[in-house]
Amino acid sequence: MQRTISPMLGKLFGRQPIWVWSIKQADEELLHLVGRGTLESDMKPKKLRAQLLAGQYRGGIRIRDTGMVLNSHLLEAMAPEEEFWLDDTQNTALWQGKRWRLAWVPQRSWHYEGRLVAEPDPVRGGDALVSVEDVSSIRRRANTSALPNAKVVFRPVNENEHAERELRASIEEAQRSRRNSSKGWRKDGSWGLLDGEAEELKS
Repeated sequence: MQRTISPMLGKLFGRQPIWVWSIKQADEELLHLVGRGTLESDMKPKKLRAQLLAGQYRGGIRIRDTGMVLNSHLLEAMAPEEEFWLDDTQNTALWQGKRWRLAWVPQRSWHYEGRLVAEPDPVRGGDALVSVEDVSSIRRRANTSALPNAKVVFRPVNENEHAERELRASIEEAQRSRRNSSKGWRKDGSWGLLDGEAEELKS
């Protein structure tokens, strides 16, 4: 692979970039790969490389062709360029003595901190894979929250009969009270509905 900065220019400026492959997630036989980039650090290259090989590097990685700098905490691993061999199809790679399938992580998911899953890449086609965010757990939680969380109680159809009977009795009592309050001694000296109430009933 061709480096962005030649060894001669690196020597001229006193420092050569350290190239790595940024691995977002490593599954059993699959790597979710961000891409190739350089470590961003003021440390001396020798110390920087020692940290990288020991898996202790903490800092930025500038991803080639984008200018974006990712923090190492967003990655599961960083493979030194000389230890990572990408095949011509860019669908498989050799790393740590093992052949891996590759799923390329789109830029929109570089900062995603959840789990990724691989799907066929509709753009590249063939055996190419692309990484997508795993939303199955969110879907499961949504389905669970849609279920009733209270105990469902079944009751007889006529369970409300007593309440309705009491309501009817209360209404009848109120009507009787109203009729009684309309009675009294009339002008002719008799007891019964008052003259105004009697006229209203006739109408």
